[in-house]
Amino acid sequence: MNRLFSLDNPLMQFLSKVCDIIILNALFLISCIPIFTIGASISALYYVCLKMLRGEDPYIWKNFWKGFRQNFKQGTIIWLISIGLFFFLGMDFYIINTQNTTMFLVVRIGLWAVCFVLFSMFIYIFPIISHFKCTLKQAFKNALYMTIGHLPFTVILIAFFGLILWLFTASTKTMAMAIIISGICGFSIVAYTACIIFDRIFKKYEPEQEPIPEYNE
Repeated sequence: MNRLFSLDNPLMQFLSKVCDIIILNALFLISCIPIFTIGASISALYYVCLKMLRGEDPYIWKNFWKGFRQNFKQGTIIWLISIGLFFFLGMDFYIINTQNTTMFLVVRIGLWAVCFVLFSMFIYIFPIISHFKCTLKQAFKNALYMTIGHLPFTVILIAFFGLILWLFTASTKTMAMAIIISGICGFSIVAYTACIIFDRIFKKYEPEQEPIPEYNE
């Protein structure tokens, strides 16, 4: 019986991870309530998820608010810029969709290409500022570089987040299911899953740790 409730028990470790995911999701939702703080909240979410994935500092509450404070300014600015850009592109699509000429067909294809790049950068940029110390300009440049430089991973991430968006729009039933799951643990599960890819990418840009020298007695 003691072994069943031991912290080393795989079942207990799994249940502990589930609790952490639920708590993290609740913190994310609460911190998003002012709306303009969503960018900082996304950064904090990725900050914690990457630590969880790597088995680092396990304190969810402390790490979330630490990541929130550290990335509040950059996260908020990036969020507001992203909202402005996607609103502008949405208006462009609305105008172009009223035209059926060949020229506007070419423009529409170009806009879809721009949306692909911007959406990919949006996916990358919040994990980047949560993990690396860089200026706003460097964050945008790094997001663009990773979008192009790791194109296979980018396509996987686009497909993954596209599937999530599809669940919210496919039907009333799937939308209701997605909303319920999101309210319990959905956002943190999505971020944690995406961090599996981000972890592989980020390791390529992290400085290598020098091996600890061995001394012979």
